[in-house]
Amino acid sequence: MAQQGVEIQIENKGGFRVLRPTGDLDVYTVGSLRDVLGQMIEDQTPRVVVDLDAVPFMDSSGLGALMGGVRRLREAGGDLAISCTRDQHLKLFTITGFGEGVSIAPTVEEAAGGLR
Repeated sequence: MAQQGVEIQIENKGGFRVLRPTGDLDVYTVGSLRDVLGQMIEDQTPRVVVDLDAVPFMDSSGLGALMGGVRRLREAGGDLAISCTRDQHLKLFTITGFGEGVSIAPTVEEAAGGLR
Protein backbone atom coordinates (compact mmCIF):
# COMPACT_ATOMS: atom_id res chain seq x y z
CA MET A 1 0.00 0.00 0.00
CA ALA A 2 1.33 3.42 -0.91
CA GLN A 3 1.99 5.78 1.96
CA GLN A 4 -0.80 8.31 2.31
CA GLY A 5 0.22 11.88 2.77
CA VAL A 6 -1.14 14.88 4.52
CA GLU A 7 -0.96 18.13 2.57
CA ILE A 8 1.40 20.61 4.23
CA GLN A 9 1.57 24.27 3.26
CA ILE A 10 4.84 26.00 4.15
CA GLU A 11 4.93 29.74 4.72
CA ASN A 12 8.01 31.84 5.38
CA LYS A 13 7.64 34.42 8.14
CA GLY A 14 10.36 36.66 9.49
CA GLY A 15 12.80 34.37 11.27
CA PHE A 16 10.67 31.21 11.22
CA ARG A 17 8.50 28.99 9.02
CA VAL A 18 4.88 28.00 9.46
CA LEU A 19 3.80 24.47 8.58
CA ARG A 20 0.06 24.04 8.01
CA PRO A 21 -0.89 20.37 7.66
CA THR A 22 -4.40 19.73 6.29
CA GLY A 23 -6.05 16.41 7.12
CA ASP A 24 -5.64 13.71 9.74
CA LEU A 25 -2.23 13.19 11.33
CA ASP A 26 -2.11 9.47 12.00
CA VAL A 27 0.05 6.42 11.47
CA TYR A 28 -0.69 6.51 7.72
CA THR A 29 0.08 10.18 7.06
CA VAL A 30 2.64 11.18 9.69
CA GLY A 31 5.62 10.37 7.45
CA SER A 32 4.85 13.51 5.44
CA LEU A 33 5.20 15.71 8.53
CA ARG A 34 8.45 13.98 9.57
CA ASP A 35 9.86 14.51 6.07
CA VAL A 36 8.98 18.21 6.01
CA LEU A 37 10.47 18.76 9.49
CA GLY A 38 13.67 17.10 8.28
CA GLN A 39 13.67 19.40 5.26
CA MET A 40 13.45 22.47 7.56
CA ILE A 41 16.69 21.37 9.23
CA GLU A 42 18.40 20.77 5.87
CA ASP A 43 17.24 24.22 4.70
CA GLN A 44 18.85 25.79 7.80
CA THR A 45 15.47 27.12 9.00
CA PRO A 46 14.98 25.07 12.15
CA ARG A 47 12.59 27.55 13.82
CA VAL A 48 9.13 26.21 13.02
CA VAL A 49 5.52 26.82 14.08
CA VAL A 50 3.12 23.96 13.27
CA ASP A 51 -0.46 25.23 12.85
CA LEU A 52 -2.81 22.34 13.70
CA ASP A 53 -6.16 24.06 13.09
CA ALA A 54 -6.76 22.19 9.79
CA VAL A 55 -6.01 18.81 11.41
CA PRO A 56 -9.34 17.31 12.55
CA PHE A 57 -7.78 14.15 14.01
CA MET A 58 -4.36 13.35 15.46
CA ASP A 59 -3.33 10.08 17.10
CA SER A 60 -0.27 9.12 19.11
CA SER A 61 1.87 8.80 15.99
CA GLY A 62 1.09 12.42 15.12
CA LEU A 63 2.05 13.45 18.63
CA GLY A 64 5.21 11.33 18.35
CA ALA A 65 6.20 13.10 15.12
CA LEU A 66 5.77 16.49 16.83
CA MET A 67 7.84 15.35 19.84
CA GLY A 68 10.53 14.02 17.51
CA GLY A 69 10.40 17.29 15.59
CA VAL A 70 11.00 19.29 18.76
CA ARG A 71 14.04 17.13 19.59
CA ARG A 72 15.50 17.24 16.07
CA LEU A 73 14.96 20.98 15.61
CA ARG A 74 16.47 21.79 19.01
CA GLU A 75 19.50 19.62 18.23
CA ALA A 76 19.89 21.72 15.05
CA GLY A 77 19.82 24.95 17.08
CA GLY A 78 16.16 25.76 16.44
CA ASP A 79 12.81 25.07 18.07
CA LEU A 80 9.23 24.00 17.35
CA ALA A 81 6.06 25.70 18.58
CA ILE A 82 2.41 24.77 18.10
CA SER A 83 -0.47 26.98 17.01
CA CYS A 84 -3.78 25.30 17.88
CA THR A 85 -7.33 26.09 18.96
CA ARG A 86 -8.77 22.55 18.70
CA ASP A 87 -9.80 21.28 22.14
CA GLN A 88 -9.08 17.63 21.45
CA HIS A 89 -5.45 18.39 20.48
CA LEU A 90 -4.97 20.74 23.45
CA LYS A 91 -6.31 18.01 25.78
CA LEU A 92 -3.90 15.49 24.24
CA PHE A 93 -0.98 17.89 24.83
CA THR A 94 -2.07 18.42 28.44
CA ILE A 95 -2.62 14.71 29.20
CA THR A 96 0.75 13.70 27.73
CA GLY A 97 2.70 16.63 29.19
CA PHE A 98 3.78 17.68 25.68
CA GLY A 99 2.80 21.27 26.45
CA GLU A 100 5.47 21.54 29.13
CA GLY A 101 8.50 23.14 27.54
CA VAL A 102 6.84 23.65 24.15
CA SER A 103 5.15 26.92 23.18
CA ILE A 104 1.46 26.23 22.41
CA ALA A 105 -0.80 29.19 21.62
CA PRO A 106 -4.01 29.95 19.73
CA THR A 107 -2.31 32.01 16.99
CA VAL A 108 0.84 31.50 14.94
CA GLU A 109 2.21 34.86 16.14
CA GLU A 110 1.70 34.02 19.82
CA ALA A 111 3.20 30.56 19.39
CA ALA A 112 6.23 32.03 17.56
CA GLY A 113 6.73 34.39 20.51
CA GLY A 114 7.65 31.32 22.56
CA LEU A 115 10.28 30.01 20.14
CA ARG A 116 13.73 29.73 21.71
